[in-house]
Amino acid sequence: MKISHLMIAGAVAALSSTAVSAQTTPANAVYEPGGNANIGNASSSVDADFTITGNVSPACVLGAGGDLRDLDMGSIGIYADATSSVENVFTSVGESDAHTRTNLAGCNTKNRMTITKTNGSEGLVNAGAADGGYDGNVFQKNIPYTVMARYTAGAVGTTTASLANQITVLPNDDSESREHGAWKSAPAFKVTLTDPTKALVAGTYTDTVTVVLEAI
Repeated sequence: MKISHLMIAGAVAALSSTAVSAQTTPANAVYEPGGNANIGNASSSVDADFTITGNVSPACVLGAGGDLRDLDMGSIGIYADATSSVENVFTSVGESDAHTRTNLAGCNTKNRMTITKTNGSEGLVNAGAADGGYDGNVFQKNIPYTVMARYTAGAVGTTTASLANQITVLPNDDSESREHGAWKSAPAFKVTLTDPTKALVAGTYTDTVTVVLEAI
């Protein structure tokens, strides 16, 4: 029994010696680097941006308070002397004109200016002429006229302006309009009364011109 026990002990001692020998690191062992990889991009420089926004409301301006100065053509000259011929007496002595302007007008966006004569091609009308009656073969109760606006503005889609911009409503026209890019100026308006072929009935001749400036 003692001999058998000694043999087992020797086997255990030999196994233990072998395990120790296997765990011993050789003198020429090579080490590999360890650790974890980056998560995301590692960079020595980064950038970011943000957006700034704001809003400018579209607006149009036409004169102080929105009105233009009224025009008083005064006395419309006629031939009224006894030396005139039957054809000429009481007829207009020629064309006459007057001007009005506003201190400012314009829009900060694409826009349209429209000029309209209320009486259309009739022009200035003497509303009281029919009260006394008149011979329509040789007299008339209206005076056709031209209205022209002149200002500095650029065409739609351009960044240049021209002083030559103008709108002209001829005697036989009711209304005219023109479109522009954003502009501001001090427009002038000229009214020219025609020289009618017939004699003029006495009285007051009047019409209203409407100027509309609108964003489009």
